[in-house]
Amino acid sequence: MGLDITPDALERFLAEDGGGPLVLVNLVRLRPGGEAAYERYGAAVAPLLAAVGAEPIFAGSAAGMLIGEERWDLAAVVRYPDAQALARLVRDPRFEATTELRHEALEDGLLYGFR
Repeated sequence: MGLDITPDALERFLAEDGGGPLVLVNLVRLRPGGEAAYERYGAAVAPLLAAVGAEPIFAGSAAGMLIGEERWDLAAVVRYPDAQALARLVRDPRFEATTELRHEALEDGLLYGFR
């Protein structure tokens, strides 16, 4: 189950950083009844994203599957000025405080960075 960015994963990601803007694509599978917790999580994280200069580009519900076998309920795409902005977010104690909401809301997640 992938719900948290571990310190090791973050360090590996930063070590491979080529610099410049970063776009993160997040696919999530909600727990049954997790919609309300996910809304609270999103509301808690939104000002933290803004504080590091991140811009939400898209967030929406799955409309159907064309390729693949895994079911994902929601997608969110966020642009960061650079990987260090992501690191500041992940290391922020206020972001760490949202962990319980994230775990309450999500069954699984997938997070990919793109340039």
